[in-house]
Amino acid sequence: MNTRLQKVLFAGTSQLTDAFPVLGRHVLDGMIRPTYGSRAVAAWYARRNRAEVRRVQGFRRFLVIPDIHIGDAVMSESWLTAIRDFFPDAEIDYVINRTVAPLIEGTPDATRVLPLFSGGALPSPDDIAGVRALIRDGRYDLCFCSSPFIDASEVAPPAQPFLHLMSHGAAILRNEADPVQINHFSYQGYRFVHDLLATVARPVRESGYPGLRIRFADGAIADSRAFAAASGIATGAPVVMLNPDCASKYTLLPFDRQAALLRALTAGAPAETLFLVGAGHTEAGIGERLLTSLPESLRSRVRIVPASLPLATYAAVIDVADVFISGDTGPLHLAAARRSARSGADGFRNRTAVLSIFGATPPRMSGYDSTQAGYLAASQDAPSWCYQAGSPCRNVTCVNKLFKTCATVRCFEEVNTTGLAAIVIGHLQRMNGATQH
Repeated sequence: MNTRLQKVLFAGTSQLTDAFPVLGRHVLDGMIRPTYGSRAVAAWYARRNRAEVRRVQGFRRFLVIPDIHIGDAVMSESWLTAIRDFFPDAEIDYVINRTVAPLIEGTPDATRVLPLFSGGALPSPDDIAGVRALIRDGRYDLCFCSSPFIDASEVAPPAQPFLHLMSHGAAILRNEADPVQINHFSYQGYRFVHDLLATVARPVRESGYPGLRIRFADGAIADSRAFAAASGIATGAPVVMLNPDCASKYTLLPFDRQAALLRALTAGAPAETLFLVGAGHTEAGIGERLLTSLPESLRSRVRIVPASLPLATYAAVIDVADVFISGDTGPLHLAAARRSARSGADGFRNRTAVLSIFGATPPRMSGYDSTQAGYLAASQDAPSWCYQAGSPCRNVTCVNKLFKTCATVRCFEEVNTTGLAAIVIGHLQRMNGATQH
């Protein structure tokens, strides 16, 4: 679906739920789920995809194009593993956001990591031209794409075999009705690639879905430890890290709810707990505003993580946190991913519990929860929890947060900040009890 059509479609759905929040939700879900999410539509797309794979002449060179954002590069790395399961000697190029490249480079499943995307909300003309040039010159046997904002007709000639995750969208929508089906984009992307390749080849290895992974240069690890030391993080003291920022107003927990949550946490957590709060990028200055919202007696327990900290250093700092709290945005996936050093010379704890708080977007598709069926657990040796706020108008079209235009944001009308704080405090107390015993 091209971006112009998406803008018109999702603006229209936003107007409907603006005027009639509850009725609009029922109308949209009642129309879209039984049609686009039907068994017949999912089967039609699956047949078309199998036909596309069968016309591939060889399986020597692949191009994988995730969506252009930070989190998508982390989630879509599983596609590389699925290809390697069948073709361990193939050349696989991976096109990603430039900012996240330091955390993806070194993956053994990519031949080349190509930091092409500039990092905007949508692909720029230069981004599109760059992908088009890659496909023109790369002689790829097969391209895989997961960006809903890159259409095959924009970047590839008709003769180029090209498979798009959007063609698996009907199956993903259908999975939402199955409470035990893991429906996370990363897991479903792996299954999408693996199951299609299984129609034309036999796997050489049976690795299975690998989970999320990121890798660090030794310099980023050293910088994160220097930051932790400068912040006064003592060995063994509990640390809670809050990412208060999101790229979309439909996934951003409102300031008053965040302030209430931080107050409950700082007041109720063990006395030695230290809190790291992001300064904010899209919501510049939100960290300082949250700090000043606290009673003066509690402010000394909070440290602001500056916006100037490089992404790789920020992601490495997450490892010192016992709990990481975030909305649906890139840092959530960095926290959920398994961390390792590219050199192999330095290890990580990988014991960060992850609490994700969702507004508009479907939590099973991009959240992490080790306690609920149908969710993907974070790739950490710690629990993960996913919470979705109450909203009268949330519907299936909210998955496309970039093109929604709702005048009134109702995504977080009901938020149990006391209950969220209790989850975190309970985990810290259990950790403290385990340490004492």
